[in-house]
Amino acid sequence: MDCICLAAGLGVRMNHPIPKQFIRLLGKPIIAYSLETLEKVDEISRIIVVYNEDFRSMYEKMLNNYNLSKCLLVKGSKTRRDSVWRGLQKVETEQVIIHEASRPFITVDFVQTLFKFPDEKAIVPVIPISYTVSLGNKYMQGELDRSKLHNVQLPQLFDSAILKKAHELARKENHVATEDGMLVFRLGKKVRFITGMENNIKITTPLDLIIAENLLKGVEKL
Repeated sequence: MDCICLAAGLGVRMNHPIPKQFIRLLGKPIIAYSLETLEKVDEISRIIVVYNEDFRSMYEKMLNNYNLSKCLLVKGSKTRRDSVWRGLQKVETEQVIIHEASRPFITVDFVQTLFKFPDEKAIVPVIPISYTVSLGNKYMQGELDRSKLHNVQLPQLFDSAILKKAHELARKENHVATEDGMLVFRLGKKVRFITGMENNIKITTPLDLIIAENLLKGVEKL
């Protein structure tokens, strides 16, 4: 099975001179954690790493340093949607996993839970939202029932043909989404929720990096 790992973003909210996926997390680039885990998943035969061309040498060096033999570099785009689309052009398997380099805490067991639902065409991990959510800009305009809301995570598993059709529609309608399950839903297909991981955080801000370091230190103490 092919896997697309999104790693083309710059991570401007990190306010760092290099892309956030190369920031060191206890001595190792953030991206290396995910790729090492994905390499260990037997069902994954190839990892399509969608990269930022301006930093190609950094990606090549990282792949070599960590002996990541399943990885194929594919030039990314300025937007997430278009980067996924470019990765999809290289997919050769009936199903595809989508992951992002900024989520370093996935495990082999967690990735393999995606394979437990063979009849589903789109599988998305989620966790409950534990905080109150409201609508509005300067003033409150409404409230949302958090019992019906979910925090969506990656990795996600899709039927490759369906995901490609979902992206074709999104490109035609110029619709932008921050994850692919929503695009498949807009296509009229069922999207199956499964239980995600509490510590499967996405590193986006400097605070996230501090949290990630402490999570990793806690794991190393076990």
